[in-house]
Amino acid sequence: VVAVVVLLGLCLVPCLYAWFNILSNWDPYGVASTSRIKVAVASEDKGYQVMGLELNIGELVLQGLESNDQMGWVFVDDADTALDGVESGEYYAALVVPEEFTGDFVSILTGDLRHPQIQYYENEKKNAIAPKITSKAKTAVQEEVNSTVIETVANAITAASSIFNALGLDAQDVAQ
Repeated sequence: VVAVVVLLGLCLVPCLYAWFNILSNWDPYGVASTSRIKVAVASEDKGYQVMGLELNIGELVLQGLESNDQMGWVFVDDADTALDGVESGEYYAALVVPEEFTGDFVSILTGDLRHPQIQYYENEKKNAIAPKITSKAKTAVQEEVNSTVIETVANAITAASSIFNALGLDAQDVAQ
């Protein structure tokens, strides 16, 4: 009887270990796992005025991230709060939209082309896998920025086209 119990234990324990191990790592990049990882987001973007329209892409990015549940976004007031949280280990990473973010986007209109960049900070000490997952957050923000900019430009072009049509101008008149 003792031999049978020991034999069953030797067969059952490795199976239980494997099942629990596989279950715990089943979907490490899924929303259920990544939504608990805190990533601080701060926007210091001052915006920019283009053709009489006030444009603030940093605020649009924050609004887009509020509906994104891929990560545990924590919206903070300023970059210092976000960086302090990363240093203390409260957040795994921080994304900061700099002051001239919108200005860099519209720099193409002035001919002085500057590349807009979101500042990304991570706490590599807190967890070995967290930097890999928070890089997914960075990619999500880049996609959000791209879609926001495309949508904003498309809306502006549509509005301008409607105004020009209402004034009786066509594309050739505006181009000249």
